[in-house]
Amino acid sequence: MSRSYLRQDTQIRNSGETTDYDDTVAAGSAMETSAVTLLDDMNSLRSQVNRILKADVSLNWYDDVPTVNTKKRGLYDLNFDLDDIEEKKFLFRAQLLTDVTVPAAVYASGTLSFGQNAGNTETVTIDSKTYTFQTTLTDVDGNVLIGATASDSLDNLIAAINLGAGAGTLYAASTTLHPTVSAAAGAGDTMDATAKIAGTAQNTIATTTTVTNATWTQGATLTGGAGDVVVLSAAGSEVPTETAAVNAGTANGAVVATLSGDVGAHALTEVSGANSIRPKNLVALVDGDTRNIIEGADGRDIYGLLQAESGVVDGDTFNDTDHQVQISFVKINDTGDDLIQADGNDIGGTDINYAYVRRINLDAIPEQAFLSGIFVDLAGATSVSRQTAYDQQGTTPVELGNNATLDVGAGYFWKIRDTNDADLLSVIENSGGSASEIDFGTAVDVFDNNAVTSDFANELKVDTSGTEIDIGVTAGHVETTGSNDLHIQAGGEIYFDDGNQTGSTWTQTDGIKLSDTTTEWDDFKTLYGEVSLLDAMVQSGIAENRDKSCCAITSGAAITAGTNIAYDGGAGRMDAQLGDYSSVTFPDDVDVYLNGQLQRGAATAIHDVYPGDDAATGELKFTFTIKSGDVICMIIYGV
Repeated sequence: MSRSYLRQDTQIRNSGETTDYDDTVAAGSAMETSAVTLLDDMNSLRSQVNRILKADVSLNWYDDVPTVNTKKRGLYDLNFDLDDIEEKKFLFRAQLLTDVTVPAAVYASGTLSFGQNAGNTETVTIDSKTYTFQTTLTDVDGNVLIGATASDSLDNLIAAINLGAGAGTLYAASTTLHPTVSAAAGAGDTMDATAKIAGTAQNTIATTTTVTNATWTQGATLTGGAGDVVVLSAAGSEVPTETAAVNAGTANGAVVATLSGDVGAHALTEVSGANSIRPKNLVALVDGDTRNIIEGADGRDIYGLLQAESGVVDGDTFNDTDHQVQISFVKINDTGDDLIQADGNDIGGTDINYAYVRRINLDAIPEQAFLSGIFVDLAGATSVSRQTAYDQQGTTPVELGNNATLDVGAGYFWKIRDTNDADLLSVIENSGGSASEIDFGTAVDVFDNNAVTSDFANELKVDTSGTEIDIGVTAGHVETTGSNDLHIQAGGEIYFDDGNQTGSTWTQTDGIKLSDTTTEWDDFKTLYGEVSLLDAMVQSGIAENRDKSCCAITSGAAITAGTNIAYDGGAGRMDAQLGDYSSVTFPDDVDVYLNGQLQRGAATAIHDVYPGDDAATGELKFTFTIKSGDVICMIIYGV
């Protein structure tokens, strides 16, 4: 098969003209489908190279890669640099909100027993300080005078340990106070030595003696100290959730220092960090109940060192058998340049939460990594309770910047109670039974509502356990139930008003007043008695119902005083019959006028006029002579 040799100068036109170059071809499938010549393909490639290198088609495809901070990177370099960035290690604090209970504080102690009195130059050594018994006391720090008995010698030793300089004849005047223990007389010829600081760290205080037949009964060191370290329980979810990242390595996980042995004893083992007081395995602590920073008696903050038992390596999961982990409690020393053991009394018996240091690659860093340096009550499967949150909040108001809703589940309630656990307020969900309620309990003494407007969209019932008053149960009504009375009583005055008053000529805008003075009540009682308003109105109506009648005297002769004046169907002395006043009281309800003059009436002949023989026919009698032609008029009220 023959070969075809292509030569640039004769068979393929070069792109040497300025107009041939185009590095601004738009991206897309048209680069492939619209190309006709090799020049088209070249221009498409130029444009894509320019776009990949610069992401800006306004520059030239053939420009050099720029130098930034003396560095020029091609794709090869960028690949390695990007990987290096992704693999960078990052440390941040991860919070564990499970309550961890620290063992109660206990002081390490030991007992020195003398089987016989001390001999000259025999010694007792506690920690780094040696006490030498002498028959003849010389002034050297730690020398103790031998007493008459073993008990006396022990008393002199106790004084030297506890009191220091100035004892005179009991021990050397130059003796200094023991730095780590105090002493007290025990039973018999014994002395009890107790560490000045509570905790396991004092379990290492050495105790020896050369006194013949004398022993430290607990062994070579003080024992029993507790409260300065806590071993974390994996079963109790107290350990970090990440695997171990031990010592000064680069593994990801919870940063821990490995101990030289087992857990359980306080240690200052650290993973070196930024400085001597900020090692990488330092943990931050808060009180699990109050959420406050824990401070020692000297006012210094208490921290912890996260430590794993010997044999734990990178990637191990913490457990309760061979991969145990502990927190040794520490504080900053007097000079502020190192960490020292924290006294077990400062933290022993406390429930704590802690935040440990976690190492992770930069490309896997969680969003909230920079927010985890402080303790915040977060939702989750922890032992943090609402009681803890309320206690921590104290009297500080909760500032709510968003809408908040409390959903009470079907059949459940939400209550506020008083200190005696009596109900104050209950919200009861029973929507399925149409009986959801908000109840104020009987322990509420006063319901004080100071709202500008109290708007009840539906009915209102008051005193449902006694005399119930309903407002709006029947639309527009204020009423009581059953046969109960309704009393309306004002401390001041009562006004009656309705919508018709508006626009009327009535000037009193409050309406019609029930009464104005106490006298009005007295007058009402005088007129009508202690009766109802309706009764008084009826009585007033009856009083206004009156009968008027008149007649003239037709007798030719004068009618003498005390003579009965009757009509008798026209045969009597009147030309017309007067009204029937038999149903009313004379003279209270009867007025008699003679020739237009009102006469003074009485039930008997003591005044001007009094009843005649027949009240039903209007008969009358007078106490003076009546003449023919006189006119008598009678008005009867209430008939």
